[in-house]
Amino acid sequence: MDAWFIPAESNKVIICNHFSPGNRYGYPGHLDEYNTSGGFEVNFIPKYKALHDAGYNVLTYDMRNHGTSQEANDGISTVGAYEWQDVVGSINYIRNREDTKDYRISLQSNCMGAEATFIALEKMPEAFESVEALVAAQPLSGEPMIQRMVDGAGMSPEMYDVAIEAYDKALREQTGFGVDRYDMPKIAHLVKIPTLLLQVKEDLMTKPFDMENIYANLGTEDKKLVWVEGTPMRFHGYTYFSEKPEEMIEWFNAHMK
Repeated sequence: MDAWFIPAESNKVIICNHFSPGNRYGYPGHLDEYNTSGGFEVNFIPKYKALHDAGYNVLTYDMRNHGTSQEANDGISTVGAYEWQDVVGSINYIRNREDTKDYRISLQSNCMGAEATFIALEKMPEAFESVEALVAAQPLSGEPMIQRMVDGAGMSPEMYDVAIEAYDKALREQTGFGVDRYDMPKIAHLVKIPTLLLQVKEDLMTKPFDMENIYANLGTEDKKLVWVEGTPMRFHGYTYFSEKPEEMIEWFNAHMK
């Protein structure tokens, strides 16, 4: 994996896990060839600077099949179903480097990175035993996403089940995983780390009930949900902490005293 390590004068590190199709930098949506989600850039650099200035080391990396990291799984992104191993690998990297092995660790995970984090907690919970806090932006479940696609195509809700079945068949043929692999509320109870969730409320890719159910099912009582309102653009959830890092930093400060 290709990564950036941004050092600070502390023993606290935030590992940042990006969304798809972005990378550790963000996403160049302001360029014509990448203008698929609102026409604006996602730039994580201000977020990293805010974390650094608050006294946190930052580790951020390109997940498999993204950015300049290596290809894996025949170049197919599984949006967390295999990428969970990258999350665990990033934690192990900090724990096995001589100069960072005693660092205190928290995570800031976005969409694919958040789903990979949730699945990693299911697959290898022991890797998270000393992880102190999580800020997760927009983990996404399969069924509400498909429902939104049906709505966007102008079809009746009566088509939801038909569309989910067709999507599930195509997904299994391509990746070996079904839509049920991406049921984030179902595995949210495994997230026992103090967790701040963030979601664009009118997100055109999902429905509010998905995040409401994820939040309700979290396996911790130490939790907070931040809604981003006034936009239907999912990517505004990714720019939020670069533009308004205060809530993120307050969360980490409160849990990494």
